[in-house]
Amino acid sequence: MILGRILSLIVLLFSTLALSAQQKAYINGVVKDSIGSPVEGVSISISTFSGIGIGFARTNEKGGFDITYENDGDRKLFIKFNALGYKPQTLPIPEAAAALTITLRRSATALQEVVVRSNNKITVSKDTLKYNVKAFKDQNDRVIADLIARLPGLQVDEKGGISYNGKRISNVYIDGDNLLDGNYRLATGKVPVNSVEQVQVIEHDQPIKALSGYITADDVSLNLKLTDSARITTINNGSAGIGNKVYTGELTNLIFQKKIKTINSLKGNNNGENLQDDNENFQSSFNSNEVSLKSALPYLSMATEVLPTVDERYYLMNHDLSGNVNALLKTGRDWSWRINAASIQLKRNFNYRNSVNYFLANSDTIRYEELQDQTEKLDHWKVQLQAEKNTSSVYLRSVTKLDLPKWSRIGRTAQNAVSFDQQQPNNYLSLGNETALVKAVAKDQVLQYNSIVQYYKNSEQLSISPGVQQNFLNDSIPYLLAQQGVRSTNIFIDQHASYKIKVGRWVGSVSSGASVDHDRLSSALLKMDSTRIFKPVGYRFANDLNFDQLVFYAKPSATYLTDKNSILVEARPAYTVIKYNDANALNAKSSYFLFNPLIEFRQHLNNYSELELRYKHETVFGQINDIYTGTILVNYRQLNYNAAPLPQKGMSSYSARYSYRNPLHILFYNIYFGYDRTAQNFISSYVITNGLTRSTAIPFDNKTDNYTLNTGFSKYLFFIGSQLSAQTSLSLQKGNAFYNDQITPYKNYRFNAALSAQKKLSKKMTLRLSGEFGTGTNLQRTFSDTVIRNSNSRQKFKAAYSHQLTANLSYTISYHHMAYRQSQRAVIKNDFLEIGLRFLPNKWRGYFELQGLNLLNERTYQQIISTTNQLSVFEMPLRPRTLMIKYFFSF
Repeated sequence: MILGRILSLIVLLFSTLALSAQQKAYINGVVKDSIGSPVEGVSISISTFSGIGIGFARTNEKGGFDITYENDGDRKLFIKFNALGYKPQTLPIPEAAAALTITLRRSATALQEVVVRSNNKITVSKDTLKYNVKAFKDQNDRVIADLIARLPGLQVDEKGGISYNGKRISNVYIDGDNLLDGNYRLATGKVPVNSVEQVQVIEHDQPIKALSGYITADDVSLNLKLTDSARITTINNGSAGIGNKVYTGELTNLIFQKKIKTINSLKGNNNGENLQDDNENFQSSFNSNEVSLKSALPYLSMATEVLPTVDERYYLMNHDLSGNVNALLKTGRDWSWRINAASIQLKRNFNYRNSVNYFLANSDTIRYEELQDQTEKLDHWKVQLQAEKNTSSVYLRSVTKLDLPKWSRIGRTAQNAVSFDQQQPNNYLSLGNETALVKAVAKDQVLQYNSIVQYYKNSEQLSISPGVQQNFLNDSIPYLLAQQGVRSTNIFIDQHASYKIKVGRWVGSVSSGASVDHDRLSSALLKMDSTRIFKPVGYRFANDLNFDQLVFYAKPSATYLTDKNSILVEARPAYTVIKYNDANALNAKSSYFLFNPLIEFRQHLNNYSELELRYKHETVFGQINDIYTGTILVNYRQLNYNAAPLPQKGMSSYSARYSYRNPLHILFYNIYFGYDRTAQNFISSYVITNGLTRSTAIPFDNKTDNYTLNTGFSKYLFFIGSQLSAQTSLSLQKGNAFYNDQITPYKNYRFNAALSAQKKLSKKMTLRLSGEFGTGTNLQRTFSDTVIRNSNSRQKFKAAYSHQLTANLSYTISYHHMAYRQSQRAVIKNDFLEIGLRFLPNKWRGYFELQGLNLLNERTYQQIISTTNQLSVFEMPLRPRTLMIKYFFSF
């Protein structure tokens, strides 16, 4: 079975290699002037006898060059050298594969007194910011993601998500083509840095040509403008590494031609690299109100989920295998066809301890300790097919998605010294289609139609042996096994059409539509006694629930557009009918009319700054997971059910954002303030003991307030040749909590500050520093009007020093310090040391890299987690000191 899957991945990976079946050839050399000095920036091209170019390159600062090109062996090829101030030189490519040494002569007509210099690192054109890759490139950069992380105004998180001046990047285009949607880490992590000429930031990105001038977009996207050579050659790269009980390997195939683009890869490792991150979807939109495909919410788990903040490479015990095929084909009449297919096979081992403390309003403290030793396996296949036509008069896009993840979790758990085994299989299937059609029907008038059709099902099971919570589930009598099963299905259909018209500076839009949402939930809790026969725990622990929601809605809007500002006023009136019933005599039907307004104002204050103001109110209703009345054993220590009416949540949000960017001075900064108020008709009530948590949604007039202030700053300091970046975040949340029959108001304060700096100490030495500081304070008011205070802080510091010893040898040393501090507790800290040594042999099309990870051999990681009335200390083992030798190559 596993061998078959691996063979399937290999077939997928190399399915497009037939496009590049010609034999690859390689030529390299050096270009000098008449006195033997290297000539930088010489344009080199390889062409056929008829003048068709098949390879391009430029010489580096040492005059060196190398070109890979395709040759069938039956045609005569020429290589041409051209540089400003020198006589061009053309000669046939020799048959023998020897390095060339070319001498260029000065042109007799060259104007020696004219010197052309270009010091522009960043240029701007309308809403597009262009970073010159050559100006920012470092000798140790391998893929474009290495460079993007250092560009002023851009930030990259630990999973590879990119933000620009405080806004999330939604797409990364390759030469203007959308190959991956929001899964752009596949591009940034695999496209070689030498294949990119510019990294372009597109503000207010609106890629639908037929809607140009009709909508005010707020998305930000990146475009990777490729070099000439990258557009005509097939790029095949690979790597292989082995070390002390670790391995890694990868094969990548890239084609970036005008009519076809592909990114295909096969990758595997057990060194802590999470291959799920390659398929992370970062697509988001600040002002998107469009309906999208849904995802099933899981009901069951084996334990409380804890996400460590340390890099996964230090703790993830894994065996990962993934394969991706992504291809975009352009045909006539502006049609394009795309396939994105991926398979991920994962195996992970987790072993951790979690010590939890609940501070209750009656001054009681509930404590329990949890030990987990579990194995997770994932078999995940997904396919996306797309057809698109994008012109100024018509736009059509139809996307069909199939998603098939299959999880299997198994492990042993101990709570307060009581041990038991757990198993949790999970099967999920989702099939959906999204279609959009835009047609210009007259001058300054368009019609738009959108359709969504989706079906999904999710089957979950949790088995615990011996049976737990016998006081509640088996009349205090021990039993052999508890088995909780949950099955949910959903059918979702949304159809709407809109009409847009431009009159002067005004754009009017009217749309109407309807959506149907049918959910079904069935669950049962079974127990096995000494007779080894399964029996239902009771009718109160079963669900057979149908939930139907029918919505008729409209969306009138008016937009006023000028060269400097825009004002959008929009409403989404909706008539909603909700009906649900189950076998526990739950039967309800309700109807609601909602208005849901939106007001947005955007002002370009000058060529460099922009102000955005926004108000939005939205009312949403609970779904099937919010109304089931039968109790579900969601994990070994928690029982959930609902006793509230249909949840209704009204959300009002106010925000203001000011952003500034000056490419000439390489200065970026932004300030964001947001206030959100949520009013809902229920509250989650928790009854907690040392061994059990019971959660119930009950009626309550509940309000929560959130205040947020974020800032960002990035500047290149010319006088010291350094780059400086800083971000801060301050938030306050006020609300109510309900624990052990006591409603207690709370306030949560959070502050976080991050600072990073990069300095080129010399042409061959670079120093990078980054630090982060955060604090959190939770205040909980008890029924006796006393205040329980819970405070913590955390610090992170990282330093990296890179040195290019010779043209062939370089190294990087990095140090990472982490510390957590909790009042009245000892400081928890970890220190990590890494080293990377890179060696490039002469005339090789690859290089070696020795990687050392966790050289201080830290063996345990601890993390403090603090919420409103909870404090927990999470502890897990770390991967031991690791040394690995890797070879990166092209083929």
